[in-house]
Amino acid sequence: MIASPFTQAGPGLFENGYSPIPIMPNSKLPGTYADDSWKAAKGWNDYCTTRPSQLQINYWSKWPNAGVGVACGLGLICIDIDFEPAMDALLAMLPQSNVQKKGRKGISLFYRGNTDAIRSRNFRTPDRVGLVDLLAEGKQTVLPPSIHPDTGEPYYWWTDDTLLDVRLDQLTELPDDIAERIGEALKPYGYDPQADRRYEPPTDIPDVSQCHSTDFFRKLNEDALANLHSWVGKLALPKGRWLGSKYRAVAPWRSSGSGRPMAKRHPNLSFDPSGIQDFGTMETFTPINVVMKAMELGEAQRDAAVQWLGEQLGYNFGVEIDLRSRRKEAALMAEAAQRDAARIASREKAILEAAPSMEPGSWVERQMAAGITPWVKTNPQPYELAALATITGVPATVPAEPAGEAAEDPSTDADHNETTPTMAELEALCHPPGLVGGIMDWIAASTSSPSRPLALGPALGFVGTLAGRHHAGPTNLRTNLYIVALAPAGYGKDHPRKALSRLAVEAGLDRYLGPEGFLSDSALRKTIEHNPSQLSLMDEFGAFIAKIMDRRAGTHQSSIRQMLMQMFTSADSLYKGTASAAESAVPIYNPNFSIYGTSTPHDFWPSMSGKGISDGFLPRWLVLTITGDPADGVEPKASLEPPTKLIEDCRAIITHNGAGNLGDSSSRPILRPRVADWGVGAKERWMELRLAFKRRGEACSPDLAALWTRTMEVALRIAHIVAIGVDPIRPVLTRDLVDWAAKLMELSTRHCIVEVSDRLALNDKQAEYLKVRRWIKEAGSDGVTSSTLKKMVNGEFDLRRLNDITQQLLESKQIEQRFASTKTGGRPSHRWFAL
Repeated sequence: MIASPFTQAGPGLFENGYSPIPIMPNSKLPGTYADDSWKAAKGWNDYCTTRPSQLQINYWSKWPNAGVGVACGLGLICIDIDFEPAMDALLAMLPQSNVQKKGRKGISLFYRGNTDAIRSRNFRTPDRVGLVDLLAEGKQTVLPPSIHPDTGEPYYWWTDDTLLDVRLDQLTELPDDIAERIGEALKPYGYDPQADRRYEPPTDIPDVSQCHSTDFFRKLNEDALANLHSWVGKLALPKGRWLGSKYRAVAPWRSSGSGRPMAKRHPNLSFDPSGIQDFGTMETFTPINVVMKAMELGEAQRDAAVQWLGEQLGYNFGVEIDLRSRRKEAALMAEAAQRDAARIASREKAILEAAPSMEPGSWVERQMAAGITPWVKTNPQPYELAALATITGVPATVPAEPAGEAAEDPSTDADHNETTPTMAELEALCHPPGLVGGIMDWIAASTSSPSRPLALGPALGFVGTLAGRHHAGPTNLRTNLYIVALAPAGYGKDHPRKALSRLAVEAGLDRYLGPEGFLSDSALRKTIEHNPSQLSLMDEFGAFIAKIMDRRAGTHQSSIRQMLMQMFTSADSLYKGTASAAESAVPIYNPNFSIYGTSTPHDFWPSMSGKGISDGFLPRWLVLTITGDPADGVEPKASLEPPTKLIEDCRAIITHNGAGNLGDSSSRPILRPRVADWGVGAKERWMELRLAFKRRGEACSPDLAALWTRTMEVALRIAHIVAIGVDPIRPVLTRDLVDWAAKLMELSTRHCIVEVSDRLALNDKQAEYLKVRRWIKEAGSDGVTSSTLKKMVNGEFDLRRLNDITQQLLESKQIEQRFASTKTGGRPSHRWFAL
């Protein structure tokens, strides 16, 4: 089988500091492969600001016939010259590029530069002839040996050096004003730099007082694209800004594919005279459609969008507006709209005056300041009128529809009386003594974004792995752990993993670090057979959990979960495994396999939830949930080089195990492990806490009780690991250590209960109810609009059911609706908030 272009070039590009991405076969578009088929990828431009992981590179390399591209940004810039007559002039002006490639025509030059200052830009003549494309953040380009879709021939490198030979920091550097220099060089070839900023009103303003035909809509869209400056800025889209003749903004009507909040999303919505496209989803829009989405207008309210857009372009709609070629009905609509507009305008004005925190210059404020009546929903939902009446004090004119069957409140069906742990509670427990605390100190001190909770998991996992098989707790528990750290995107989750890997290599103990993932149960078993004591550091852990928990997964993947559960409890004895037709089961003595995974809560919880509780998988995990804003810009207090004392202390554990530099064998049992002692009062405290946690499980619903069953078992493993780090020769579990570990596991269990209780349901209708409530709750202080909720439903259930659920939640005072902006500003709208 011939290796795909991505397999040939992707790993090498990644090693040289670039962000390679898979390209669909016979296409120039980034793609994703699933269910034996290719489709356009969503969110690929995230790799313009964040590099993919090694795990993703390995995964993409297995996709059949995948082309290879590179995401520009993070310092990488490509200048694509298509216009042959200007080639010599541009090459004479541009710095000499040491890496160049060719496709069907023209040439592409690769550089490095300040991509915060140098932005993507297309240089065109007034009659839309393409000259040069400046590709920076938000853009990508296809690389050799991918196949060009037009010629059927591979792209090829034009220079001896390629991106596979030259690292990013070795590319020629561009000056910050390169876009202006290119523009000057292109003037003799018809490029007009001022045309990008020039607004010319339409010369033939139509009289549309009679009717709107298909031709009219086409002309309206064409005029709108030709005169973007007259209307796009008035939509007040988040992060909107002009880049010459183009406008870039965030598409607020959809959620981020990577779960990012609005403040951290990329402006993927592009307005260009040639068209409007959301590069996050590759979806294209007409100007009318964009106005409808930005103003949250339904299909029945298309005419309102047409009128608003036409007025911005100077169209003459006349006094009598007949938008559907039905004069009488249109006149009645106009009369009703005027009455409703006056009433809604007064309400919205009162809301704006009562909300001093609203960002100045928001869409409604701009419209009202200009004397323009805000848009009116001609068919408001009953729950929208009820919510507006609650806000403004004006009675709703339409009675609210009943919410359907009034089921019991699911919040009491899964009663637990647990509160969400705070970050302060977790941080207070992130100062353990001994080697575990020492590793945490170094990890946190060697980065500009320190987080002790993120450092806790790797430190516990690594010390437990080094001590594994040769140490036993007072109750014969071993030191293997399953740990997952959940933190928002961009929190710096990779530094603790990288730092720990460096420590392991410097100490000569990297044989204790296992693979970053497993494609099958057979691969996992063979890994443990080769080395029975390993720690796997897994990024994008939510995707791994989704794979092994998916009911549609193959046996080779779903069996991984069962194997992990069995090995967790077999560390003190023998794991026999499962035989297959292809190979016999090989016994593994005292398997000591640990996992430290990182993920976002958005990816992890939907994958784990109910099934992970019922089969006992989730209760085996220590879940560290990190919230709040990350520390950033802190001056590192320690070098990335691990301290000599840490290296010596890690080696000391192996030396005292009697293993030295020789790896353990899974075919030989450890008959006499070193058994830890109880400290004064520690055993009594352990028994007391075990009983207390058992009663807490009995006090909550049977579905959630299972989460308390292993709390003290995992806590005792954690306390034992810290005790080994304090004294590897004679570890002692003190009362203080037992208390500390129990508090840590209690926080983990509480958070699991709060999260999972929002996902457990007795029937399908209750599951829908819980899902909607969770979506609104997860939106936090920004709230969520009705249109966004409809997108989240995504066909899972009928939209009428969504209206029933939101009405029921409103009546039970679990949610409320307010007219507000997000905390980062932007256009205010009616948004749902959890109470």
